[in-house]
Amino acid sequence: MAKKRKKAKKAKAKKKKTKKKKTKVKAKAKKKKTKRKKSRRTVLYSSKGKKLYAVRDAGGKFKDIQSYQRAHSMDIKRNSADGN
Repeated sequence: MAKKRKKAKKAKAKKKKTKKKKTKVKAKAKKKKTKRKKSRRTVLYSSKGKKLYAVRDAGGKFKDIQSYQRAHSMDIKRNSADGN
């Protein structure tokens, strides 16, 4: 009887150790998440002289071109919505 109890205690101790290891691995995986890199805007001017913002993709090609006026107004709207 005493041998069975010892074996049961050892089995429980092993289960506890394996559970602790799993939680440590999960914690490390959560730490790896970082903020997404913000896309930079390149300032250009159109042939008419209007200020433009151009966003590039990872390859360096232009992904989106917007007028400064439109982009700026959207930024202000986005920031004011966060404050409310």
